Amino acid sequence: MRSIPDIELPLTAPPRFSGIKRQVLWRWMQRFVIVALGCYVAGRLAGIGPQIATHPVVWAPAGIALAALLRWGPRFWPALWIALGALCLAAGAGPLESALVASAHLAGPLLAAHKLRQRGLHIELDRRRDMLLLSTHALAIGPALTATLVTLVALATPDVRPPIASDLVATWAATWFSVALGSLLVGVPLFTLSRNAIDSWLGPQRSVGSLVLLGIALLGGLLEFASPHTPPWALAPLGFFPALALCWVAFRSGIFAASSTALLIALSTWIASTHAGLTGDARHGVSMMAAYFAMLAVVPVLTSVLMNELAARERRWRLALDASDIGVAEWDVRAGRVTLSRRWLRMLGSTSPVSTRTLTAFWADVHPDDADRLKRCIEPVGAAATGAAVVECRLACRDARWRWFEIRVLVTQRGVDATPMRLVVTARDISLRQQARERRHVTDSLFEHLREGLLITDARHRILEVNPAYLEICGGRHADLIGTVPTLLQPAEAGTPAALALRALHDRLAGEGYWRGEVEGRRPDGQPCVRRITISTVREPAGAVRNHVMTYADVTQAREQFERLQVQAHVDELTGLPNRVRLAQMMTTALEVSDREGSLLTVCYLDLDRFKPINDTHGHAAGDRLLKELAGRLRNSLRAWAGGDDAVARIGGDEFVLLLRTATIEESRHAVQRVLRKINEPYALGVGAGPTTVSASIGATVFPLDRADAETLLRHADHAMYGAKQAGRDGYLFFDPEHDRRTEARFVALGRVQEALAAEEFRLYYQPKVDMRSNRVLGVEALLRWKHPDLGVVSPAQFLPLIEHTELSVSVGNWVLAQGIEQLARWQRQGLDLSVSINISARHLQEPLFAQNLAALLARYATPIAPRLTLEILETAALADIDHTCTLMNECR
Repeated sequence: MRSIPDIELPLTAPPRFSGIKRQVLWRWMQRFVIVALGCYVAGRLAGIGPQIATHPVVWAPAGIALAALLRWGPRFWPALWIALGALCLAAGAGPLESALVASAHLAGPLLAAHKLRQRGLHIELDRRRDMLLLSTHALAIGPALTATLVTLVALATPDVRPPIASDLVATWAATWFSVALGSLLVGVPLFTLSRNAIDSWLGPQRSVGSLVLLGIALLGGLLEFASPHTPPWALAPLGFFPALALCWVAFRSGIFAASSTALLIALSTWIASTHAGLTGDARHGVSMMAAYFAMLAVVPVLTSVLMNELAARERRWRLALDASDIGVAEWDVRAGRVTLSRRWLRMLGSTSPVSTRTLTAFWADVHPDDADRLKRCIEPVGAAATGAAVVECRLACRDARWRWFEIRVLVTQRGVDATPMRLVVTARDISLRQQARERRHVTDSLFEHLREGLLITDARHRILEVNPAYLEICGGRHADLIGTVPTLLQPAEAGTPAALALRALHDRLAGEGYWRGEVEGRRPDGQPCVRRITISTVREPAGAVRNHVMTYADVTQAREQFERLQVQAHVDELTGLPNRVRLAQMMTTALEVSDREGSLLTVCYLDLDRFKPINDTHGHAAGDRLLKELAGRLRNSLRAWAGGDDAVARIGGDEFVLLLRTATIEESRHAVQRVLRKINEPYALGVGAGPTTVSASIGATVFPLDRADAETLLRHADHAMYGAKQAGRDGYLFFDPEHDRRTEARFVALGRVQEALAAEEFRLYYQPKVDMRSNRVLGVEALLRWKHPDLGVVSPAQFLPLIEHTELSVSVGNWVLAQGIEQLARWQRQGLDLSVSINISARHLQEPLFAQNLAALLARYATPIAPRLTLEILETAALADIDHTCTLMNECR
């Protein structure tokens, strides 16, 4: 509702108003003049028309006053009062009487406009409440007040318009009727006037139809009152045309168009009746015109209000459906089309503005697996007794996904033969509900078919539900368990281990929300069992405990199987002794104890001597019996200590390892000797040959004298055992760490010599042999040197003894021969007549192919080199095998 803003003038006004204030003032002045002039002109025109009980049939100034006061506020009452007073003065009344009459005519519209604005009247008249407010204040209270005041003024001033004293009620009624009809017939078009209303009535797309309807309505009104001599029965049918036209205009273009059309019909009728000679004396004709005008004024208001209310109700329902995520479709069965609501399209992810589709397009959106089910569900709706159906199906969305919807079909219109003509289809997206239903189904199925017992309690550990597997595992009846506390969570006597364990369980649940453990119990048949129990806490969003979920699993067989696997994994199957895997754990523990207590740990590696012949002679069964009895003897030879017991393990075949705790090295030797004596005792194998004796070789190393890890200690003991076997078997040998370090250093040095040979780090230096009598050089002797990259020139005395008895000495000797012969050939090509002497080691000399290799080296050169080559052999090497040496010399010559 629009109104002119209030104008506040400052106490000390500036010399010039601002631009905005001038515009506001100018607009107010324009409206003031329009209101005053319109009211005056309307009053003058009303005065010359037909009269009913000395009053015009339609008092138009009342409608102008009501519209102005509603739209622009009460500040325009001076313009209305001036116009009404001017009308009275023009009618011949005095100033006082004119002022009183103007005040009386203005009081009703002022009161009605104030109450309507206060009650929140919608000037669009789109509610039934608005029609009631308009009827109560603009048609009843306001006109009644005006009629009463005007009648009182007339009684007080008979010169103004002397009423007939006997007809005061008729005068009051005529005044009330004319004012009410003017408020309705003139006021409604004025206060509903807006640019949108004009466009809706006379817009480019509606102008032709609106003009046709207006012409029909005007024609009907003109013919109705064109000739007062026409019989009423002949013109009565024409009176329906304006009413029908007004209803159609209201339905098509709204309240402003309908009320404006009614005003135009009334104006044209009034003009036609005036030219036809209808006056105030023709009371019957005036009464008919008054009733006709009332009908013209009421029909647009009633039609528009009801139509707007229905439209508003429909909008509200659609908004409510949209807010509840419900799409609506209207199905025209005869036309074969479906009109979808905007919400339906949005749920499908469609941005298309086209909402009307063919049935083919509609069914294309239904999942093929659900289409038949949806059709079968809709078919019974056609029956007269069945008007609705509900089905769940999948519809295609624009993101190439199928979503679940709940479809409801309702018959809204049936034909004469009760066949459905129109259907309303609603769709609700239930994808989340479907997912929850599927999860619930999986959960219920899991709860019923889970092979583990499942128990659900409340926050105070009272049982709410158990599954069948729990009853099988723990026993009991479902009805007896509900409401009780599980045995594991029942209070225990203070200070007992059970109470302490229960307290730890509750602390774990409170801190981590989770507990797992194994509890021994009995099955329903009384057999002992082991149950693995898991308790989980379920919390509410606020953090408070809501439930506890407990799972029970009978792990008796798994525990037994695990123990068997543990035995198989850590115990030798034949002898029952720990195996290699268990030995590693035992050694780790023993080394930690020995290191912590400062005691000695003797690691013994035992291997039987000549065990294979026993298997070959007496069979593997006899060998197995021997190994079992040997294992028993070794187990009996072990001793117990405060820090831990001795241990024995079988690591494969006839090999055993003993871990003996001793205080001194001498005690370690005595312990090993005691074990050997036990082994050497005869064995009764149950064979015809009688008792059998075997011996063993033992290698031992002592920790922490041998400061190594467990694996290295075993390797050292193994090396010592092989040393014992090489020493003649049936004995023992302790590993010498210093000797091992020297051996390792020797191997490293040999490897370095091999690398030097491959990297060509060796050099030959030639020492001349001079005849001191003749001062003549007779020849040279080849001397081997190692040009070390870090140590410089290294003497052969530092590396030749290292490789003397190895294959590497042969490789070095071959290299020396090849280099010496090459140098001899080079000197001969240079014309130097020199001989070259080369030393040959004993290991090199004993090579079977020594002569053949030498011949191959000499055959490379065309010049005779052999007469100038001398091989020098040590006497010890020559005399070691004199026959072989002589044969070799002959081959070399």
